[in-house]
This record gives sequence, structure tokens and C-alpha cells, in this order.
Amino acid sequence: MAVSAPWFRVGGTLVVFLAVGSRAMAQEGLDVDHYVEIVLRAHPSAAQSAGLELAAGAERKAARLFPDPVFEYSRDRGTPAEPPGTRATETGYSVSQTIPWPGTFSAGIRAGDRAADVLRAGAEGVRWELAAQARQAFARLAASRALLDVARASDEDARSLRDLVTRRADLGESRESDRIKATVEWLRQQRNLAVAEREAEASEAIVRALAVEPLPKPLAIRPMVHDPLPRLDREALSAQIVDRSPRLRAARAEAGRQEALLSVARRARIPDLDVTVFKQKELDKEANGFTVGVKVPLWNANRGEIARADATRRIAGAEAERVRIELVTELQGRLKGLQVAGDQVTLLDREILPAAQRSMGLVRLSFEEGETSLLDLLDAQRTFRDTQREAAEAHLALSLALGEVQKLAGPDLNPWR
Repeated sequence: MAVSAPWFRVGGTLVVFLAVGSRAMAQEGLDVDHYVEIVLRAHPSAAQSAGLELAAGAERKAARLFPDPVFEYSRDRGTPAEPPGTRATETGYSVSQTIPWPGTFSAGIRAGDRAADVLRAGAEGVRWELAAQARQAFARLAASRALLDVARASDEDARSLRDLVTRRADLGESRESDRIKATVEWLRQQRNLAVAEREAEASEAIVRALAVEPLPKPLAIRPMVHDPLPRLDREALSAQIVDRSPRLRAARAEAGRQEALLSVARRARIPDLDVTVFKQKELDKEANGFTVGVKVPLWNANRGEIARADATRRIAGAEAERVRIELVTELQGRLKGLQVAGDQVTLLDREILPAAQRSMGLVRLSFEEGETSLLDLLDAQRTFRDTQREAAEAHLALSLALGEVQKLAGPDLNPWR
């Protein structure tokens, strides 16, 4: 009996979609790079990053400013005691300026510069995290739509098979139990289709929320294509993290800031110079002059501040080294996950998925010729669709694993370049 098999054509089309990323759609729709640009432009974290950059500039500027001068003015009424006289006004004013010790001032500038480096590293870390989050959200949407296509194809498979078994049962060529099995399978696939539709809707809602800016409706996207993952140079990536990681740069800048603050505390033993110019007009005289004052490091000598600054410096230095070891260790685990995901994608796309497709086609032909049972066809059909789901989930796992590595090594990391 010649029976049309739209489910087979849909299945073949979906295989091509999963294997080569639907080249026909490559000229339209939103791609992941454009989406990341939108998120980096519109998300509130972008404003947070810009604010951290402004704060860094403010730290540098503040470290280079001299203390403000102090202006004092006094005015009162007085009466001379000897001899008695009339009351008169007495006035006085003074201008004081603290002149920092040059060594202390330069150490303070270094501390301010390192504080600015901490803030700049934080700003870059925010951008890295946001870019990786956007890529992972886009990957989840692409995967949910691929799984939705699989669910639709599975539903079409079950519907076509149910119709075929129903016609055969009506002609007495199939048992009634086969009709029931085929109907149950179709209802099962309808349930799976409803779940896949909800998953796709939720993934699209997340993508739209993360973008902040309105996206087109309906939202067409370009599938994420993954070629076989090349072997990664772990040593080179570890060195890249040590040079570029915002977390490590911030930790090292904080250690440098604490080192500079220790220098400030030590140099503060040499006091700043306080200079005051004054003029006083009293009842019986007028006075002009200046005063110079220094704090004598006799009893304190800033020993407490030096001890605290030294302890803080040691803690910050140890923290920077801890962050370095933690990042390198985390990278090794992330790279392992990325390599495993890449191997899974290659194995599924190149070997398992084509084999499952061929097996289903052969079983389908045998069933139409009456050489195999409905259970064999159902089993082959489920195996093929489950393999398609595994392939879509493997592509998602690869995208998510790459995003985790990019959080450590930078959003511009591309293993395929």
C-alpha cells in the first residue's frame, strides 16, 4: 500500500536543521552577536558598568587634589580695662593651608590609581557576565525552538501512523489493539508538543526581558551553528585568564592599593606642614603674621595605622593569589565540560543521528510491506526523535559550557577561530 509519509520529510528536514544550522535561514533573523550588542546597550547592567567607569575617573581625580584651605573670621566688641574707654570693634581673620608631605601625597596618588583600577575591572566584569548571560539565554531559545520542531515532527509522525493503522484496521489488515496503541502514542506526542510550546514561549520571554529594547514580533532567530570543537590549549587559556580576568585584575589592584596605603601610613610619620596667614585688629594694637605647625611624631608615630595597613596589605595579597589559583582551577573544570559537550555534538551529528534516521526509514518500509510489527516501528520512531532531542540538548550544553568559559576568559573567546 503506497502511503504518503509527511513525517519522514519533516524528520529529514529537521536532521539538516540540527546538523548544519539551517543554512537557508542564515540571511534573516536575529543572530546571537547582534542580540548581545542589544543587551550590552540597553540592559541596566550597562549603566552600572558606565557608572563604575565614572567612579574610577573620580578616584583618580580625587587622589590628586590638595586639601582645601581653611578661612576663619572673627568679630567682637570690646572695652579697654585700663584706662576705661568706649567700646570698639575687634576683628581678625586667618587663612590656613595644609601642605602634604610630597612622599605621602605621591603614595596617596598611587592608592587612588589602584582604587580606580579596581573599579574599572569591576566594570569590565559586569560586561563579561552580561554578554555571557545574553549568549546563554539566546542558546536556550534556539534549543527550545529546535526541540519544539522535534515535538511537532513527532506529533506528525504519530498522527500519520495513527491514520495508517486506522485505515488498515478498517480493512481488517491490522488488529484493533494496534489502532489503540497508535492512538495512545499520538496523544502522548500531543502532550509533549504542548510542553515544548510552553518551553519555547518561556525562553523567548526571557530573551525579550533581557534585551530590554523591544524585539520584532514574531521573533525570527538565526540558529547557532557548531562545527566540531577543536582541541583547546589549556596552558594558553590559563595564561590568558591571568592577564585578562577582571576578578584577578581587581584583586591585584586591591593588593596594590593596600600596598600604597601602607606607604601612606609609613610616610605619614613625617608630618604635613600647616601654614597659617593671619591679621588681627584689637583695641590697642594690630597684628599681621603667619604660623607654621607640624605634628611631632613623638609618642604615636602612626604605629597603629602602619600595623593595620600592613595586616590589610598581607590579606589583600593572599586574596589575589587565592583568586588566581581559583580561576585557573575553575578553568580546567570548565574546559573539560566544554570538550565533553563538543565531543557529544560531533558524535551525535555525524554518526548517531544519521544512523537513527536510516534505521527509522528501513523499519518504516518494512512495516508498509507487512514485514515488521507496529511496535518495531514505534521503537524506531521514538529512537530517532529521542536522538534528535539529544542532539538539540547537546548543542545547548555546548553553548552553555562555552558561556561559562567566556565568563573566565572573555566574551571574545571563540575556539573555532
